Amino acid sequence: PSVTTAAITQITETTAVAGGTVTNDGNATVTERGVCISTVSNPTTSNTKITAGSGTGSFTCNLTGLQANTTYYVRAYAINSKGTAYGDEISFTTALPITLATVTTASIAQITETTAVAGGTVTSDGNASVTERGVVYSTNPNPVITNLYNTIKPCGSGTGSFTCDLTNLQPNTTYYVRAYATNSMGTAYGEEVSFTTEE
Repeated sequence: PSVTTAAITQITETTAVAGGTVTNDGNATVTERGVCISTVSNPTTSNTKITAGSGTGSFTCNLTGLQANTTYYVRAYAINSKGTAYGDEISFTTALPITLATVTTASIAQITETTAVAGGTVTSDGNASVTERGVVYSTNPNPVITNLYNTIKPCGSGTGSFTCDLTNLQPNTTYYVRAYATNSMGTAYGEEVSFTTEE
């Protein structure tokens, strides 16, 4: 038979979608079709294979259980009574593993009775977009964004340094501040810093 290999789509850390098209059955029934995959070039059906029915036409296969940040080689195949035909080889690399972002908390500056400037630096996005970053603060230690009694001050998104103006503070009061960064894995926090507003 004749078979072509489709482009690899929907690539994640551990999954992808492959496929192909059996364009000609070679005048004998295609009894099996699918893709074969390996971490070395020119995979065959003796490597890992994912079957996708029989006959001619297009097909797709869900690739699962892959390793993150790894290059794989894929070929579509089709089998008839004459033997096994392969499509062109296509390679792809799975995504990097997603972790929490890494963020540090900056020193507090420009402290007055009721205002201050806080901030931080997102040094790593954890291989996923940082959708929100900022500071969270409270008069109690270890503030988190999930505590309704804490004050959250979003200051943009992405990596890099940022500053946030803290306003409406109480005079002569100690506040605890942590920078935070949120990606698809969750929210990471920087170290806690404290300061006391002026009297």
